[in-house]
Amino acid sequence: MNYAKKSAWVFRPDENKRTKQVDVFFVYPTVYIHPNKNKNHNMNPHHPIYRLFARLMTAWRGRPFAESCNVFAPHYRQTGLEGLDMTAEEIRPYNEIAYRDVKDAFVYYMEHINRGRPFILAGHSQGSVALLELMRREFGGGRFADRFIAAYLIGYSLTRHDIETYPHMRLVTGEDDLGGIISYNASAKGLKLMKVVLPDAVCVNPLNWKQTAEYAQKDQNLGSVLFDFGKYFKMEKKHFTGAYIDEKRGVLMIDKDAMDELLHVRIGFLNRMIIRRGTLHMLDIALFHRNLQKNVAVRARKYFERYPEKQHEQSVQNEGNI
Repeated sequence: MNYAKKSAWVFRPDENKRTKQVDVFFVYPTVYIHPNKNKNHNMNPHHPIYRLFARLMTAWRGRPFAESCNVFAPHYRQTGLEGLDMTAEEIRPYNEIAYRDVKDAFVYYMEHINRGRPFILAGHSQGSVALLELMRREFGGGRFADRFIAAYLIGYSLTRHDIETYPHMRLVTGEDDLGGIISYNASAKGLKLMKVVLPDAVCVNPLNWKQTAEYAQKDQNLGSVLFDFGKYFKMEKKHFTGAYIDEKRGVLMIDKDAMDELLHVRIGFLNRMIIRRGTLHMLDIALFHRNLQKNVAVRARKYFERYPEKQHEQSVQNEGNI
């Protein structure tokens, strides 16, 4: 992929439209689902159908970050959904191809686009897989520490092994902690876990920003945006569910009554996601949308409190772009 070309990006706003003081480098989840499972395990990111799916998924999953951030989201040769049925050894070369694209996009972003702005990493599912690997390989030794706000790597597992092996990789310890990772997988009683939940997974509760089993009441949930594909196709519910961490499995559990309500939603794709797949994976971000949205702003504000000179630098740059 040639990331100097705008066509290599799902979203890459022109310089005069980069009006926010913070960027988010967002990597979309798996959209590559194809009938031939014996070959072509990496998506062709130039295919018009998959480019459309990538744009729709980025717009949905990335929306909590768009209010506070300029969104930069690369296309990449992601692994097909069948990768979930492959062994770790089988999938490794295909994941490596996807990772190399994400790394190349990030390097291009840092060298040619970032221009000193603070940034957030964000992804879901396979996007989080690639970004976790990016953090393992590229973020050690305090690299980017003066610009890195946090990483919202949702829908895949950060493990205790990661934390023990890579000292720079840790869960956030509060709502305005800088330099940490927000990681969780949503579930409910009676649901099976997808393979994205790894043994020894750890997570944080996006309603109270704790790593413990302490229950966060549903009145702490500012809004679940179950889907949002435009003004006339949107479902949002305030105080929809509370949540607590199942510390043994390392997953975030929602309320039974919320789960029961989801099972009775007469929206075809929601029924297929929840009933047939038996998972809340597709709703990891949606269930806590407004809390994530608010938290991005909180962490950005904390960053500028710590580095007030950065806010001045960004103001000067923005004035130069007008």
